[in-house]
Amino acid sequence: MVLGLKTLIISDIHGNYEALKSVLSDSGPYDEVIVLGDLVDYGPDPDLVIDEVRSLKPVIVRGNHDEAVAKGTDCRAGPFLHDASVYTRQYITLRKLSKEDIKWLKNLSYATKKDLGHIKLFIAHASLKNPLYKYLYPWVDEETLKDYLMVDGVNYVLIGHTHYQFLRPTTFGIKVMNPGSVGQPRDGDWRAAYALIDDSGNIFFKRTKYDVHSTLRKLKELINATSHYEKLSCILREGR
Repeated sequence: MVLGLKTLIISDIHGNYEALKSVLSDSGPYDEVIVLGDLVDYGPDPDLVIDEVRSLKPVIVRGNHDEAVAKGTDCRAGPFLHDASVYTRQYITLRKLSKEDIKWLKNLSYATKKDLGHIKLFIAHASLKNPLYKYLYPWVDEETLKDYLMVDGVNYVLIGHTHYQFLRPTTFGIKVMNPGSVGQPRDGDWRAAYALIDDSGNIFFKRTKYDVHSTLRKLKELINATSHYEKLSCILREGR
């Protein structure tokens, strides 16, 4: 049972509105929301996701896909999904977002700090040293974690980007937490991932089912390239 203030932590929604709605319903009442970036690309409803997230008035940082949309840059996705990223950005995200949506993405911070009671958080999409692009998987060695995440006066570093849900204590006194991906998990579990944290620093990892078939139907209507659809379909159905 979560006591005191309860904060919902979500990341990597990637235009998957069905997954986001399920998380917001499943998580129960919460006092505030932290969003770790990547609202857009890959999924069919980036506009609906942005509208919903904005309505939550969250503490939010920018992800690499948000950056790519806002500034017209390369998101630097891995080689397997890079072509699907470019395709969905061009033919879904940029066609559905308004100028106001893109301006809003462009104004998001790259990183921020937040006090949660006596708990001090550092918040970024990927890392402190490289806030947009560094992949820090749960099995990364501690020296790399220290190099990219060492922040003075912080209890927790909250990151997304890898689409893996994990908590890593460290010998240098910081706990590293990734809530996993709401819209495109890649850690072997297709269900939407998120986390809750209370003002005592207790973390609760959660997963929830959602109407993945609705997301897939929307994608199929929007994607003409079979290879891109098949890649995205596999991730959504299998979580890998």
